Amino acid sequence: MPYNFLGDLYKSEVVSILQKRGYNVRSVHALNLILQEMGLLEHYGNNWLTTKAGVPYTNCKSQVYDADGWHPSIVESVARYLDDK
Repeated sequence: MPYNFLGDLYKSEVVSILQKRGYNVRSVHALNLILQEMGLLEHYGNNWLTTKAGVPYTNCKSQVYDADGWHPSIVESVARYLDDK
């Protein structure tokens, strides 16, 4: 179920979509590590901080810890990154 009426996704939904497309993303933690490699998240203490490059993919206007809603375009970005890897 989308995060909000705009169609934003929870990370678990992003993982499910990527798995259905055949990508080996096993968990939200694995997705977080991929997003960190992409420069969209930064591990900060016990949380994940959205970087300035990652803000456009969230429903937030600035950097936040543990962003809930992610734009559906994140799926395509991660898929392109995994294809190029």
